[in-house]
Amino acid sequence: MRYFFYFLLMSLFACSTPLNKRHLLVIGDSNGANKGWVYHLQELRGGGPLVNTSIGGNTIGFDGMGELRRNTLENLTAYLRKGFAEMGQIDEILISLGTNDCKAEYGDQREEVYKHLTTMLKRTKAFFVERGQEVPRIVLITPPVAGQDDAVSDEFQGVAECLKELSKWIRATAKAEEMCLVDFQEKPGTKVLKYSKDGIHFSAEGYKLLAEAVVDNCF
Repeated sequence: MRYFFYFLLMSLFACSTPLNKRHLLVIGDSNGANKGWVYHLQELRGGGPLVNTSIGGNTIGFDGMGELRRNTLENLTAYLRKGFAEMGQIDEILISLGTNDCKAEYGDQREEVYKHLTTMLKRTKAFFVERGQEVPRIVLITPPVAGQDDAVSDEFQGVAECLKELSKWIRATAKAEEMCLVDFQEKPGTKVLKYSKDGIHFSAEGYKLLAEAVVDNCF
C-alpha cells in the first residue's frame, strides 16, 4: 500500500509541475548525446534544468568500446552525483540505453544485458534510499528501431532483432516496477529509419520524432 501511495504522489507531481521546471537527469548513448533526441527534448519543453550524461558507445553494463567510462553500471553513482551537483535536485531520471548492448561482440551475453538492467535500477533506487531521499520518477525508454543487417555495419549485425527482444524486457520491467515507459520501438517505430544513413543514428528530423515520443508518452 505504501508503494501505491508513493507512485500516486509521483504521478500527481508529474502532472502538476510544468515540464520546463522539472529537473531531469538523462542517462543514454550517442542517440541522446550532442544534438540527439535530448537536445530536441529541451527545445520542446522550452529549456529547463537538465543534466545529460549520454555519451557515444554507452552501454548498460559492458565496457563499451573497451572503455570503463562507457559502462553505466560502473559510472551510475557518478551520474547521479553529477545531477545533484549541477541542479541541486533530481525530479526524474530518463534511461535510454540498449543499442550498444546489442552489438555483435556481446552476442553470447544477451542474458547478462537483462541482469545489468535490473541491477542498474536497484542501484539507482538504493542511491536515494540510503540517503533518506525520495526516489525520483524513473522513465524507461526502449532503444529506437535499428536497421536490418544489410543497412548496419559489421559491429551491429543482428541488432534489429536483439533490440526487439530487449525492448520486450524493458516493457515488462516498466510494467512490473510501475515506471513510465517510452517505447521508441512502437513510436516512432520504423518511421524513424527514413532519417538514418547507418541504421543506428538519425538526422535532426529523426531525433525530433524521438523527443516528441518522450513528451507524448510520459509528460
